[in-house]
Amino acid sequence: MKTLRLLFALACATTIASTGWAQTLAANQSLAFGSFAPGVSSGTVTISPAGARSSGGGVFLVSSGAGTAASYTVGGTSSATYAITLPSNGEVVLTSGPNSMAVNNFSSSPAGTGVIGGGGTQTLSVGATLSVGSNQATGSYSGSFNVTVEYN
Repeated sequence: MKTLRLLFALACATTIASTGWAQTLAANQSLAFGSFAPGVSSGTVTISPAGARSSGGGVFLVSSGAGTAASYTVGGTSSATYAITLPSNGEVVLTSGPNSMAVNNFSSSPAGTGVIGGGGTQTLSVGATLSVGSNQATGSYSGSFNVTVEYN
């Protein structure tokens, strides 16, 4: 079995509507799919927004690299609402030299729309699904994606 250690570099973009409020989006933790072993058939590794990791198809999870959901702190005026835009399927690819894996099915908590809490912040968590090819080449795969937060 081959073990893959994946680190997923994170790029954040924020779109802020002109409201006069002071808003921030700070990255706290990168999305990482952890260590796993690809099988002879293709499969997936999924990280939920809550940080739960699962596999499907011919992928075997390795306990030494648990993976993590991406985490952001959205700051602004209490009770302000904002829309969350995540990448569409087919937009994000992790690479290691000439090898690649697609990342799809991005999801977040909160999903779609968030509300800034009474303390002026809210945590936004993001997960996704990694498509692993049969006998995927080992390596340290990386990539980036944009998260857009637009205040209503």
